[in-house]
Amino acid sequence: MIRKARRPLRAALFDLDGTLIDSTELIVESYSHTYRAHGRIMTREQIEADLGLPLYDTLARYFHGDDLKAATATYLDFNLARHDDDVRNMAGVVDIVRRLRAGGLRLGVVTSKLRDTARRGLALCRLDGMFEHVVAKEDTSRHKPDCEPLIYALALMQVDAAETAYVGDSPLDVEAADGAGVRSIAALWRPTTEDAFGTREPDAFAQTPAEAADILEAWRDGLEWGRDAGSLRGA
Repeated sequence: MIRKARRPLRAALFDLDGTLIDSTELIVESYSHTYRAHGRIMTREQIEADLGLPLYDTLARYFHGDDLKAATATYLDFNLARHDDDVRNMAGVVDIVRRLRAGGLRLGVVTSKLRDTARRGLALCRLDGMFEHVVAKEDTSRHKPDCEPLIYALALMQVDAAETAYVGDSPLDVEAADGAGVRSIAALWRPTTEDAFGTREPDAFAQTPAEAADILEAWRDGLEWGRDAGSLRGA
């Protein structure tokens, strides 16, 4: 499918977990441990369905009051104790971030994580200092799939939605991008599949970070990406 040409891209925003850094297994294990510790058994599929939401919002679906506070503490204790050993570089990401920066795109991160943990993951994966802004949970009152974090990022970077794209590995990322009016790329390298996005239709799917960079550079140059044919055409 070739979409109608739009304004050339000036900025690219990225989700963090499962997109820029390889942290999905740690997150799934942290939730699984937390649910077991507090008397609830959840399947991996159930846990993965909640990925992308802030920690507190996810746990608030299943716990309340003091139980919610206790479950949050259990998750954080488990996750942070294992963070530096279990978070890994996402293959190819450092190279494409450098490539996009060198090519003139302005870059930012929009995540539902707390700022300190987000910056810790970026530093661990050799991405510290590569992004103009990191929008974290503390920055907005509403979070993905609400579009407020992306709107906040646009204001910080002083770029228009029509000149911006968001790359993320979850349907929540595509929903937030739709709400903010920015283009979206579904990152499939976590790994996940196109089917996991259900009725949410991103502007493009990328199997690898390098393919995402190809798409972003095409949009930067006023070209359109053909999802089915893999072709480009002038604006």
